[in-house]
Amino acid sequence: MTNPAVPTTPHSGACHCGAVRLVIPRKPDYVNDCNCTLCTKHAGLWGYYDPAEVSISGDTQTYTRADMPEPAMALHFCRTCGCTTYWRLLETFAATHPEMPPRMGINMRLFEVETVEGVEVRFPDGRAW
Repeated sequence: MTNPAVPTTPHSGACHCGAVRLVIPRKPDYVNDCNCTLCTKHAGLWGYYDPAEVSISGDTQTYTRADMPEPAMALHFCRTCGCTTYWRLLETFAATHPEMPPRMGINMRLFEVETVEGVEVRFPDGRAW
């Protein structure tokens, strides 16, 4: 759900080498700075969007957790510089969880600082899940 107080100016971000580029329609409503092992090791600061709202160009490689009985998402990263770029729900997970809205996580660390200025930062305890 979009926060009407947040301007809807598009923002562009990219991995370190620029091979993967992302355009989001507006600042995120909030970002998650999760402490789970995946997010901390991949330096994720996640803003959430409907995949139809996001434009992505460039070639990525994916990683799916092997330590989960039912992984929910595939993490994407640049094939050239290795920067974590975004995650998408796996089709198998989405099919078995129809209550989940279409959603993907964008690594907000790939954007200029101004893109997250003033945005609420949440700290979910992913290590406790």
